Amino acid sequence: MKLKIAHILFLFSSLLYSQNLFPILGGQRAGTSVFTFLKIGVSAKAEGMAEAVVAHHQNASSIFYNPATVAQFSQTQISVSRIQWPADIQYDYFSVATSINQRHHIGVSAGVLHMKPMLETTEYNPHGTGKYFVFQDRFIGLTYGLKMTDRFSFGVTLKSVTEDLAGHNMSTFLLDMGTFYWTGFRSLRFSASLLHFGPQTKPEGTFTKRILDMDTGEEVEIETEFELFSPPTVFRVGVAMDILELSEQNLTVSVQLNHPVDNSENISLGMEYSLLRSLFLRGGYKLNKDEVDYSFGFGVRKKIGLIIIEADYAYTHFQHLSPPSRFSLGLSF
Repeated sequence: MKLKIAHILFLFSSLLYSQNLFPILGGQRAGTSVFTFLKIGVSAKAEGMAEAVVAHHQNASSIFYNPATVAQFSQTQISVSRIQWPADIQYDYFSVATSINQRHHIGVSAGVLHMKPMLETTEYNPHGTGKYFVFQDRFIGLTYGLKMTDRFSFGVTLKSVTEDLAGHNMSTFLLDMGTFYWTGFRSLRFSASLLHFGPQTKPEGTFTKRILDMDTGEEVEIETEFELFSPPTVFRVGVAMDILELSEQNLTVSVQLNHPVDNSENISLGMEYSLLRSLFLRGGYKLNKDEVDYSFGFGVRKKIGLIIIEADYAYTHFQHLSPPSRFSLGLSF
């Protein structure tokens, strides 16, 4: 078993280095990826802890952060979220996770970032041309998780990602991979995930570009294709442990290192305190992030018969933009 785990970790590491995911760069990589809506946290539980949840299995939405968590659930989990993003943009997310048997687990997830139709403006019509355009990002993913031992699980998600911006469509398939490992020391767990991994992509069709004709010195228009850009791949590795474990109280802390391909590395710190397994208070902080720093949230949990209902809220502080709010509802049975 140890040999199998070593092989998986070796394959995981080889893939990272072969794709050059660790260049010695920093913030100058910002703005170099597409499908950036995938960087938005989908869970109020996770966001309340500054997304330091790669080593957590909170509910079905955890598969968005680490697909290996799907193999950590003993019950069927359903999670839905509504995120109010700045500029009247909304993000709706849904996920479900269940087990086929004790070892094999599956999950389905989907998300849509959308807004109301926006009035088209130009430099000659700053008050509008009378035409409207729409913007929408969406994805749907299928997750498979394998519980190899009572301590180690592995998961993978294949997802289809699409963007529609004013009639320009762009789509591709991306891959998420993750591991989840219980160390055996108290409740200490160690996890890693590689998210949004896939080929470069570009919008379909062509666009009109104005260039300067070097022979005549006049501006001319040419039809050209769009450039290729990479998806927002990110590698996350983190640890978590319950440092307080009492019959009516529990305190979990987590530390996570994030390495995105389109920005500098950053660290997330998170904590969750639960009382009577019914009331949850969360807090977190992100280090080396330009726009986002602290976050907090709370949740309630109620068991009704065989069904457990959870409701959660999270607030994230932005330096310049209006702070987004997240609401999540979860069911387990």
